[in-house]
Amino acid sequence: MNPAKTSNSRTTDILRHLAGQPGHDEVKADFRELLIEEFQVDRANLEFERRIPEVKGRLDALIGRTVFEAKSNLAKEWADVERRMPDYLRDREAEERERFVGLASDGLRWSVFELSEGRLAKIKDTVLDPEKPSEFLAWLDGAVALKSSLPPDVINIRAELGQGSVAYRRASGGLRQLWAALKNDKATLLKRQLWASLLKLVYGKEIENDELWFQHSYLVIVAKAIALAVLDVNEDDPKRLLSGESFQRLNIFGAVESDFFDWAVASPEGEDLVRRIMAHVRRFRLREVQSDVLKVLYESLIDRSERHGLGEYYTPDWLAAKVIRQAVDRPTEQRVLDPACGSGAFLFHAVRNFIAEAKDAGMKQHRVAAEVTAHVAGMDIHPVAVIIARVTYLLALAPALDGREGEVSIPVYLGDAMQLSISEWMGGKELTIKVPPSEAGHSASGTTENGREQLDFPDTFCRDPALFDKAIERMRSGSLEGLGRSQIEAALKRIVEQHYKRDINHEEEFAIKDMGKTYVVFDRLRREGRDSVWAYVARNLSRPLAFSAAGGWANVVVGNPPWVALRHMSADLQKKFKELANGERVYVGGKLATQNDLCALFMVRAAALYVRAAGRIAFVLPFAALTRGQFAKLRRGSFHSTCLAYDAAWTMDDSVQPLFPVPSCVLFARKRALSKPVPEIVKAFSGDLPYRDAPEELADRHLRVTDDAPRPDEANFEAGSAYRKAFRQGATLVPRMLCLVERGQTGGRLGADRSAPFVVSRRNNQEKEPWKSLPGIEGRVEAEFIRPVLLGESILPYRVFQPFEAVIPVTEKGVVLDSEAAASRGYSGLTSWMKAAERVWNENRAANMSLVEQLDYYGKLGSQFPLGGIRVLYCRSGTLQASVVVQDEKTVIDFALYWSSVQTVAEARFLSAFFNSEETRKRVEKFQSRGQWGARDFAKVMFNLNWPAFDPNSKLHRDLAALAEEAERLAALVELPDGGKFQRARKLVRDALTEAGIARRIDVLVAKLLDGK
Repeated sequence: MNPAKTSNSRTTDILRHLAGQPGHDEVKADFRELLIEEFQVDRANLEFERRIPEVKGRLDALIGRTVFEAKSNLAKEWADVERRMPDYLRDREAEERERFVGLASDGLRWSVFELSEGRLAKIKDTVLDPEKPSEFLAWLDGAVALKSSLPPDVINIRAELGQGSVAYRRASGGLRQLWAALKNDKATLLKRQLWASLLKLVYGKEIENDELWFQHSYLVIVAKAIALAVLDVNEDDPKRLLSGESFQRLNIFGAVESDFFDWAVASPEGEDLVRRIMAHVRRFRLREVQSDVLKVLYESLIDRSERHGLGEYYTPDWLAAKVIRQAVDRPTEQRVLDPACGSGAFLFHAVRNFIAEAKDAGMKQHRVAAEVTAHVAGMDIHPVAVIIARVTYLLALAPALDGREGEVSIPVYLGDAMQLSISEWMGGKELTIKVPPSEAGHSASGTTENGREQLDFPDTFCRDPALFDKAIERMRSGSLEGLGRSQIEAALKRIVEQHYKRDINHEEEFAIKDMGKTYVVFDRLRREGRDSVWAYVARNLSRPLAFSAAGGWANVVVGNPPWVALRHMSADLQKKFKELANGERVYVGGKLATQNDLCALFMVRAAALYVRAAGRIAFVLPFAALTRGQFAKLRRGSFHSTCLAYDAAWTMDDSVQPLFPVPSCVLFARKRALSKPVPEIVKAFSGDLPYRDAPEELADRHLRVTDDAPRPDEANFEAGSAYRKAFRQGATLVPRMLCLVERGQTGGRLGADRSAPFVVSRRNNQEKEPWKSLPGIEGRVEAEFIRPVLLGESILPYRVFQPFEAVIPVTEKGVVLDSEAAASRGYSGLTSWMKAAERVWNENRAANMSLVEQLDYYGKLGSQFPLGGIRVLYCRSGTLQASVVVQDEKTVIDFALYWSSVQTVAEARFLSAFFNSEETRKRVEKFQSRGQWGARDFAKVMFNLNWPAFDPNSKLHRDLAALAEEAERLAALVELPDGGKFQRARKLVRDALTEAGIARRIDVLVAKLLDGK
């Protein structure tokens, strides 16, 4: 029986009884019946009330390698569990010489334990919900490994192998111990360095750490073990598994090979760990797999914050299947490439699509596997994703493996589809691979001008994969034989002549000399003990050049490219992105510059490099690609290196949940001589999914599809209200810890110095790294530079809620001061504060700008001075809008708010009423960018609406201002709880305005204003 899908009525009754905490004896009895009823455990294999003389007690139950302890109330008897369970586990492990787990429960609460370094450690726990039996039964089986045969569905994969599983917790601890023993080995260290360098290229910044290294290593071991299980290979040698030898014996190449992550089997302890994982994976019936299940495992293990760096949220199967069917109309004829394949969802369905068509067309079974691998290929720059994708490809190919003839090579490669590692010179191209130094700050001879060694491979070799692989293998074997440069160049010359069956030409002669130069570095790395992974790296990273040769390999390019805004890229990647995006005419400058997205450039580059003339491209993109200004040039389809004629678009707005963290769309286009913009009619999906990775059949039952929906409106950045240019964003007062302050010590009985108060950095749990972990700043600062600040959370509709204080290094005339300027003007307190803040900023900044340039970005701080007058404020983002009128001469406005000065209080109230109106919000919703929780950003979208400037002679305008004044009086009277959150305070004010009828009256007038009545 499959507990992940259903359970019988007897099981349901048992679970309901257990959830009532029925007492020690009944918990024990119910647990026994549950094992027999749901997991088909033989009564003969259940040992209850086993006496353990050595520890003077008896354990309640022993099932396989699990010790079970029943309790009446787990919380109250926790101390007894902590006292007895270690002894029970220690006794069993000493007698059986195997690892055991402990399980304690009172029926409602369940906890799993193990011994870690001799001490009891809780691995996982849960609370039984009898109305969700599938989830609990999967959890229980994952905790104690009761079933020997499991279906490979989402629930079981996550429960048995995901982050909360016993298997992962134990493997993670084992990998940590292995790394401590092996981290000083040169070959092992090199693998981690190369892994880290690829991750930097993926995420645009340094993100590697021990935990991520262990997570990735575990993932790869599991993925390779799954590949072995798919083929029903009886293999028990971890080294043969991780190196791919087990697969090569079956004439299957490319699915598994030696890579960065085989470091784990460099010791006997590591081999034992991998062997345990292999045994655990064999419990799944992997021949039954119908989807890309490995992405579930990946997303379970890798933290959401880490995946955000790449927009790394893989495409659910139902969407990938639909895109493949739409884009690929002749599966057995068209070559399909996914250049950002991730875990392989599109590859899975492209392969299955081919196999189904081949069967219908009567293709001979022995040809199918070879034909599939000649027509469907993928690559990804993420070193773990590509390994998972290879296994996903193998899973998809499984029905075609029986009866095949000849060898099969899985065409999924570790490659940079953007070709950022490719340099161009004199009309040619060259692949460059940077070599990490053997020790920090040290490098050998043959370094480049920036002190880094590199391996260069000319396009002449890279564009022909078969030739390149022969050359790399000869360089590897030549190094082992002790050949010199001239000898290897002679060998390469012979390889080229034999490969092409002719004499070499001038281009090939120069390329061979370049390869000889590379061989010198390659050979030295081997002799230094840092050679084990170079062939793998070079062979894979050369594949993008091969796919882009001769006008492109693919008839169809599909996928979900990385969604990364310019502001989230590293300085190096930003520079490269701007250069390439400007060159392709897809870059949008001005105030939208920081919102440019990597996915737009990726789509253009993919079409130009890999799609053949008249070929097709279909990419999953953020919804903003259809509506926002930063994608305007992408929507036109005309670029420097290619033209796209868009012929279809699908939309998945925020009504389709759960899907991605932001709404999405799919754009379909052909590579043509003339461009064609995105069509005005789209296919719109809506509806709630039962879960994100629902299979297509289930998704179809929950989704509604409108085939002829109008394309979403584009955001307007020019026309509309005359107030557009009057409002501007507040100052960029971040990092908060360098700006926002709280009053420190008072000075005791002598009192505080009011001319230079003592202040300390204000801290909160919303801070991000690295600032969150840094110590704050403190000191005396001249009072004239300590000013009240309004953040987004500081305002409610028609009322100021909570001002903050900040060190604002600006004079009354608007001159922004750094520490040096403050010192020259004699402000000693401000000088000390700014020196400390600048030091922290310079050591941790991501952007190449000074602290005062950050604070006064686009002049948003200095332009607020001199302060004073009548100002109208509204929130930059939020589900609902909040706006307020302020009249003072001290307050500074933060970037989370927009503001404008006006001449009269009546005009200010007119504006405030308009911004706070629900009628306004509903009308601008279609222009807003959308996040996981729906429409979020307001920015200047309200000015897309055509509404007039305030006219004191208009009764409608005066009535709106009068209602705003009435709203201010009521808002001021609303009692707000001390210490309450701003969201709650805003709701209380809105509720009061609604109850009094003021909100409705304002909405009626705003509707008349917008309708021109």
